[in-house]
Amino acid sequence: MRTTFAALLSLFLVSVAFAQTARPGEPPRPADDGGPPRVYYAHSYYKDQPNKAGLNDLISVHVVNFPTLLKEVDGNCTGIVLFINGMAIKGLKAESCDAVTGHVRYRLLRTPDADDVWHELLGRPKGFFRQVTVSVGKDAQFAVTTSVRDFNLEIIPRRPFFVFVVLFIASLVLFTSLCKKTSLIRNNAAGVEPERQAFSLALWQMSFWFFLVVAAYVFIWLINDELDTITESVLGLIGIGSATAIGSVLIDQNKASLDAATLTTRGFIRDVLSDSVGNISIHRFQMFVWTLVLGMIFIASVYNNLEMPEFSAGLLGLMGISSGTYLGFKVPENAAPAPPPAPPTA
Repeated sequence: MRTTFAALLSLFLVSVAFAQTARPGEPPRPADDGGPPRVYYAHSYYKDQPNKAGLNDLISVHVVNFPTLLKEVDGNCTGIVLFINGMAIKGLKAESCDAVTGHVRYRLLRTPDADDVWHELLGRPKGFFRQVTVSVGKDAQFAVTTSVRDFNLEIIPRRPFFVFVVLFIASLVLFTSLCKKTSLIRNNAAGVEPERQAFSLALWQMSFWFFLVVAAYVFIWLINDELDTITESVLGLIGIGSATAIGSVLIDQNKASLDAATLTTRGFIRDVLSDSVGNISIHRFQMFVWTLVLGMIFIASVYNNLEMPEFSAGLLGLMGISSGTYLGFKVPENAAPAPPPAPPTA
């Protein structure tokens, strides 16, 4: 009688424990049949949303016939490879295994060996989550059969993203206001009020790349949790913009000899595309267009690949030639007007 009572009590306690640890939507564990291993369930450790996980989160993968899989890796739990969307997360080792229940747990971390995989998984975001398949395997070549095909991988952290959007909009508004009311990207002409000074093409280009690179850097860090994202091409673009701005300021020092009326703004587009006389210049137009074209390529690369682009040496050279041509034509453009010829003497 005591034995029967103890068995019933043990069964009750196990049932209660299972009920406390079972998660919403968790299927009952299939019995091992000695066949090939198979993933039948995966979950995170969020109590309200166990079907979602993102970078730095812990997930648990449940495997039927787990002893067979463990035997294939010579009993080394860390040798079991995690697969997401059929791609192996190389270099990511399991934190723990439970051979009795067939659970293997991973911390979703970026590893150098799986950098391309994470860029593929997180790139081109169209929402906060992306449905993926989850599986494991004995090596990085083959994954076992899985029934987990709708696990929600977090692409963009919701709250940090909203903070980023608010800060980005506020920064853009502040930057635009400073450009309109101060001489931030204007020619610092003596005797002319800051809001009436003409806009500078070189200073606009430098500020354009500065603002774009800062926003892209924060966006990539927010999604990828990656800090080392500044490429040599980006440094080259910033260097070209800074050198062009410095050269433009040095050349503009000769503007004091010009009529102050030619130094006042005629609108942003006319200021950056035309010379001090008011003529539209091809060298200014070329530099303005190439800056916008490379800016669009830059934005597309950040969105699609979550990385700053590596422009070819040809593109960087083209940008350098365009800036050099602009500075070369700016010298006669800003030259002081020649004095009128003296009237002929009797």
